[in-house]
Parts: sequence; structure tokens; C-alpha cells
Amino acid sequence: MADIRIAQVGCGGMGLRHLHGQVESQRLYNSFEYVAVCDISESSASHVANEANVLLGSRPKVYTDFEKLLEQEKGLDAVDIVTSVGQHHIIATKAAEAGVHIATEKPMGVTVRACRKMIRAVEKHNVVLSVSENYRRDPMNRLTKAILESDVLGTQRLFVDLTTRGTRRMPHGTAWRHQKNAGGYMLDYAVHNADLLQYFMGRVDRVYAETQLWEKRRDATGPESTNMKAFYEHRQLVDVEQPGVVECTSEDMASGVIRFESGAMANFLNTIAAPGNNISTSIVYCDDGSISLSPSRTGSPSSLTRIGEEQPISTDDLLNLVPDFELDEMTAKAFGASRISSYKMDFPLVDATLIALELEDFAEAIRTGSRPEVTGQVGLEAVALTYAFLESGYTNEPVQFTDVVSERTNLYQQEINDHYGLG
Repeated sequence: MADIRIAQVGCGGMGLRHLHGQVESQRLYNSFEYVAVCDISESSASHVANEANVLLGSRPKVYTDFEKLLEQEKGLDAVDIVTSVGQHHIIATKAAEAGVHIATEKPMGVTVRACRKMIRAVEKHNVVLSVSENYRRDPMNRLTKAILESDVLGTQRLFVDLTTRGTRRMPHGTAWRHQKNAGGYMLDYAVHNADLLQYFMGRVDRVYAETQLWEKRRDATGPESTNMKAFYEHRQLVDVEQPGVVECTSEDMASGVIRFESGAMANFLNTIAAPGNNISTSIVYCDDGSISLSPSRTGSPSSLTRIGEEQPISTDDLLNLVPDFELDEMTAKAFGASRISSYKMDFPLVDATLIALELEDFAEAIRTGSRPEVTGQVGLEAVALTYAFLESGYTNEPVQFTDVVSERTNLYQQEINDHYGLG
């Protein structure tokens, strides 16, 4: 029986995806009662509420003002924040002050300072804060981590993480992803990579990067991704998107080198401004071979190649390398087995399933008082690594990761902090 009353704040494309996550969550775990939705656009909120009525069998109440939602929804236990990132710290602080537990989409906050403000608020009011980093929850990434931790390949030496594509359109047709003061492309997209880099390789020591804004104007006419198009078509355009062309202010290319505390390194490149041939490569090189990560949410197996071998080992042998590997109980339930090296699931379902896993981990933390997997500190450090690239590119100097985490280095972010009054 559902025992946690939850409201969702944000009803755009990601908000609709989180509704589908709630559908899978109720089917698998039945932890949440989806009681309210909130968005500054009444049409967007009503669209998600109507979809919820069809998919869940009841229509949540619709709000356009979060403070009014908190005032009227007596007995509310939790909020799921799925707004643009610049609103995360504002909504989270109000929720914490009301004694309401918080799940928030990645990136956790619009700057490191915003993340730290959120952490202070939840600590002061003793509520749970869980950050929705979904890539690490993919069973293929769980298996890869188990292999790396088993020492099958020896010590990690190098992570090569390259993502290149080139377009003059905006992913999902959302302008905030290309506005510095609203988060920008690197924060929104590279934060996935930043979380996985630390998930697989451990704590970062220092970063050196070069950054650039190439495409200063982008087409805002609509989503370009067929996987995502159906999720984003209902959202109401904001003013900056109305002319059809958006003036971009955030970097669309970052290339850097990371040194981890372990001594390992990473070569990192992420861009949406490289026209022509697309590249997506993530490989961890170790003492005795390498493992190529499968793209998250595809179900494809990782590929392990030993030193001196020309071909990777078979997919079946991946599991033999880690005989003690098992998915946690909630993930095994979602994917039908505790030991898998691949899976077949269409994108909308795997997307919803990983969101359901985030939500159930959040529910367990609320019920038991345990820590969610992705705490505020983990979410902050993913944001901090993303900003380490941008801070280094801004100053043309290497940066120490702890200096970014602690805000001793924040020159690039200062404009954004000022914009939100984060003094």
C-alpha cells in the first residue's frame, strides 16, 4: 500500500518522464501516492495531471504556485523537483522548511553554492535529500563497477570519455540548456559524465580544461530527438524561445584532463558543436586490459579486452569474472534477475524504470532513515566536477577539485550566483 504522499514540481518534458517513472514505481513497489503537480504553466501542469489520471487512475491536484501547494496539501511527505535547474535550490529550501523530504533531478543545483545551500537546508530541518542521477543505476554500469572493483583488470589507469556531435538546434527544444544563468549545456549534459567518472574512478584531485562557445545562435523550433519528442511536445515555450532562434550564452564545448586522487587520469571531451561524424566513447584502461562502457539505457553489454588479446571476451564470460556480483533487490525486481550482462527494453520503458529506481531508493531513505545512494554531497560533487572544467577554461589554469567544491574557486560561477542572489 502506498504510504508516501508525493507532489511533483515541474511538468515539462522531464516532468512527463517522471510521471512515467511514477507509473513504473507504483507497478513495481507501490510506495507513493501521487497527490499533486505544480508548474508555472497551468497548461503543462494540467497535461501531466490528465496523463496521470489515465495512467494511474486518479488525477493529482494542479497548482501553479509551490508555496500554495505546501500550504494546502496537508500531510505531504515528499516533493520530486523536476523544474529547470535554476529553481532547484529555491524549491528545495522551501520544502525543507516545511519538513518535506526532497528528491531533485540532476544537476542538483545551478552552481556549487546553490547545492551547498540545499544541503544546509536539509541538515537544518532533518529531511532527506536524494539526487536523481540515473545513469549509475543502469545494470550495465553496476556490472562494470563490480568488474573494476574486483581487480580482474588490475588498477585503473585512464578513463577516456569522448562525446561529440554537432547541431544548430537545441536538444529537446529547451532554451535554458544554452543560457549560462540558467545552467547551460555543460551543466545539464556533462553532469551525467561527471557523476559516472567519480562513480567508477573515485575522488578527483585536479582538472585542466579548455572551453568554448561556438554556436552563438540555435534553432528553438522543437525537439530533435525522436526518443524524447513525445515527452516535450506539450511544454509551453518560455519568452526567450518564442522568436524561434535563441541567443546562446553558455559554452558548448569542453575538453579537459582529470587527475584522480588514486593517480589515474581521464581525458574528457563533451560538445554539441562538432558537426559531422559523431563520437561516443567511454573506455577505462587498467593494468591488464580495458573495459568499454555500453551506452547507458541501451541494455548493451560492456566490452572487456585483456592485454595482448585482439578480441573482447564473450558477453557470457563477463558475469563469470565476478561470481559474487548481484544487483540489489529493488533493481533485480525491476529487471527480472539479479545477475544480467545485457537486457532488452525500449527507451521509454528503461527511462521510466531507472526513474522508478531513483524514487524507490528515495522512499527507502524516508522510511528507514538511511542515506539515499546519491546524497546531496554526491550530487554537489558531480556539479563541482562539471564546473571544474568551466572554471579552468575561464581562468586558463588548472584547478584543484577541493577548491571548486569549497568555493575557493568560483570565478566562472560568480555571475550565476549574483543572478540568483546567492551572495
